[in-house]
Amino acid sequence: MKKWLFFFQISTILFSAQTSEKPGTRLVVFISIDHFRPDLLTRFDGLYTGGFRWLIDHSTWFTNTHHEHAYTATGPGHFVLGSGRHPGPMGILGNSWYDPEKNEDVYCVEDSLSKILGGGGRKVSYRNVHCTALGDWVKEFYPGAKVYSIAGKDRASVFMGGKSPDMAIWYNWEGRFVTSDYYTARIPPWLEDFNNSLAVEKYKDSLWTRSLDTQVYEQYSRQDYFQGEEDVFEFLPYSPVFPIGFNPGENVGENIGNTHWLEKITLNLASVIVTNENLGYDEIPDILFLGLSATDWIVHNWGPFSQEVMDLMIKLDRYLAKFFRVLDEKVGLENIQFVLTSDHGGLPIPEYLKEKELENTGRVNPEVRKNASKNILGELINTYGVDDLVLIKGTRFYYNHQKLNELYINPSEIDGIIRKHINTVDGFAQLITKNEVINAPAEDIILQRFRNIHHPTKSPDASILLEKNWVYRTPYGTGHGTPYSYDSHVPLLFSKEGEQKTFISRKILTVDIAPTVAQILGVAIPEGIDGMPIREMNRKGDSYGKSENNSE
Repeated sequence: MKKWLFFFQISTILFSAQTSEKPGTRLVVFISIDHFRPDLLTRFDGLYTGGFRWLIDHSTWFTNTHHEHAYTATGPGHFVLGSGRHPGPMGILGNSWYDPEKNEDVYCVEDSLSKILGGGGRKVSYRNVHCTALGDWVKEFYPGAKVYSIAGKDRASVFMGGKSPDMAIWYNWEGRFVTSDYYTARIPPWLEDFNNSLAVEKYKDSLWTRSLDTQVYEQYSRQDYFQGEEDVFEFLPYSPVFPIGFNPGENVGENIGNTHWLEKITLNLASVIVTNENLGYDEIPDILFLGLSATDWIVHNWGPFSQEVMDLMIKLDRYLAKFFRVLDEKVGLENIQFVLTSDHGGLPIPEYLKEKELENTGRVNPEVRKNASKNILGELINTYGVDDLVLIKGTRFYYNHQKLNELYINPSEIDGIIRKHINTVDGFAQLITKNEVINAPAEDIILQRFRNIHHPTKSPDASILLEKNWVYRTPYGTGHGTPYSYDSHVPLLFSKEGEQKTFISRKILTVDIAPTVAQILGVAIPEGIDGMPIREMNRKGDSYGKSENNSE
């Protein structure tokens, strides 16, 4: 009897010690703005009066934050933000890729077993991802915690939400926000009501106009008409200028991502989630992942120095302010830890770079690229007499190693033939081979970034590295996806009421963000994470840094 009494007393002491150290944060709002270069904050700093203003003024801002994988795209980027792991070893090689084991193209969050709820759309979930994420760590540590993830893009919502959120929700490009039965048996009434009232077709006669005087845009960005920008409205004759709307007969639900209205709608739904699911209402911390996806299409179309992107930022500043007012009313900003970052950066349009007197920039000619691929296959047939030595998938090359062994062909011979022909394509820098990636020296940042998106069995035998400041997109718009700093560099702000604006310039990796949030919440970090908590966020004397950390 005394033994049981002693055990009960010790258990009570341990439990009390754990529960007495509740984190001061009741809600984490983790915001990822797609294709969000850091200078989209700094260039318009003097114009922000709303949500961006609050986030900046109450932040610890890590100004030298980078993704450390070579293919900087939405899928890998959001996987890193959610999981704290490099994408390649976990089999996340892009948004889509060819899987040589399955002999088929795959989408990063595809799930043929799932059923979409709330509307139509692609079948997706986290089912086929074989690791946990931040939300899972929080729910394991705090069984009563709620985790919701919402984004315009399904892959952004799914990857941030992790394996077991209460729900991941995304826009289906048909006018509705949906989820799948991987997450829930039925959609909640508030989501059905939101979708029924959404009616995106009401925007068909709306015009996107500037929020500020024209002179302000001319001061902070380039002229409105700029060769190289996409023209999506009344495009004959070519006229990429304000105002912007929907052309007669255009599918509004499918194309609303080209406008600021999708960000407004997404934030409105975020307010609905906070209110109806009572996020942040008690001492058990909750997480809301919020992916703002329209920014990606808008930057792709017009480039980061356009008036369109500037106006999007001004409007988003105001939309965030409205959302923050809801958060303040429902939760209290003093109880919320905000994180602001992005899945990748991006390159200005080449025509703008040329105007700035950068000579080596441009767009890869698709016909020249296609001819190079044709010539590679032709030389392989002429040299070896077989037509199935190499499979070309875009800029990636997969070797038939069984056939190479049968014919006693050294893979380096194939590398040489491919190199010879890609050197004829303006904008192609070099061929990166699997051996170079595996044996990458620690000081080679580019090869190390390729290594972080390499998988031992799914990755190609070789892939093409673009020249700096070149894009595939043609004839208009811009792109991303390289290991160069303009694509890897993203903002990172940890913002909370009472914080003083602080800038920290040492290099931070995006794999560090998830474990840092876990540390802020006092959550144990599982082994196998590539990142580690950022030391400046380990605040002594408060609730930060209470748990043991296996990653340091």
